[in-house]
Amino acid sequence: MTRWVVERVETALDRFQLGPVSLDLSPGSAVAVLGTSGAGKTTLLRTLAGFLRPRQGRILRDGVDISQWLPEERGLGYVPQGLGLFPQRTVVRNIRYPMEIRGLSDAGRRTAELMERFHLTGLADRYPSRLSGGEQQRVAIARALAAEPTLIVWDEPWQGLDVVARYELGQVLHELRETDRIPMVVVTHDPSLAFSVADTFLLLRNGQVQDQCDATSLLRAPSDAFAARFVGYENVFESDDLRGGAPGAFRAWLRQQAGPDGIAFPSPDPSRPPSNGPLFELIVRSARPGPTGVTIDGHCDELPVSLRRPPPVAPPLPAPGTRLRFSIPSETLLPLGPRRPPGVGT
Repeated sequence: MTRWVVERVETALDRFQLGPVSLDLSPGSAVAVLGTSGAGKTTLLRTLAGFLRPRQGRILRDGVDISQWLPEERGLGYVPQGLGLFPQRTVVRNIRYPMEIRGLSDAGRRTAELMERFHLTGLADRYPSRLSGGEQQRVAIARALAAEPTLIVWDEPWQGLDVVARYELGQVLHELRETDRIPMVVVTHDPSLAFSVADTFLLLRNGQVQDQCDATSLLRAPSDAFAARFVGYENVFESDDLRGGAPGAFRAWLRQQAGPDGIAFPSPDPSRPPSNGPLFELIVRSARPGPTGVTIDGHCDELPVSLRRPPPVAPPLPAPGTRLRFSIPSETLLPLGPRRPPGVGT
């Protein structure tokens, strides 16, 4: 089993600066890379794959510095956004390609095994344009594994997939971890994928490591508004959102509780007894039932606020324009601000 270590890697691309980034990728581990558009997620994957050379730091594979090695020398499987399948090659020829360029004598046998494993045998002679999104994803991962990689980096695995294809691909990712023991670095905007696969989360912001933690830490204390929304907090307000507002009003009260980057809290229940804090009034815009109860969206002090009544759902639903009083338990308030990632700045 191969271990990859990323030691304070920095990459420059035009005027964009990434890093320093440090990762420990032991066999079977998985890292989810999170961040807004332009944060440096794809730049990190391309650096690991060898398409970009680091300006500082090292990439180690079993203790050997491969930072300056060519992509084909690294023993890494890279699946980009859009998958990068060759449109002029059939499924079987796409999967055979990595073995052809390496001149492997058993390319035919290995290709047949991968096609059977990923249920592609019946699609052997089809071209990518005639495949569904889920089928294309299976071809992409089969082709990545054809090179017998010791690390897989994947940019947006679930992009454009329906519910069934997402489930099937999720099973494949679990198998790669549990059976093949291949470490993975996955860029995703999908919380369900991240929490089902990853054991480490790397949050990038403007090329810098904003946070690096496990799932529990990310859920309990997301470091900024993006992370708070990613893990599922319904009410997230950045510091700019809280400026202004009359003294004693909702906006001003939130500002007093907020951290340097704002504040987040889950949807309060308007039907529960008031907490010890102040009462506020929501003007309802919409109410929609669901498995977790009734989600009620509205405005308070010109800020969008979400409330939730727990199940069972009982009619009637609050009509638009209805005024509901609510309070926010102090223990649910989460001030937002950066948390120093391990090994950064030390």
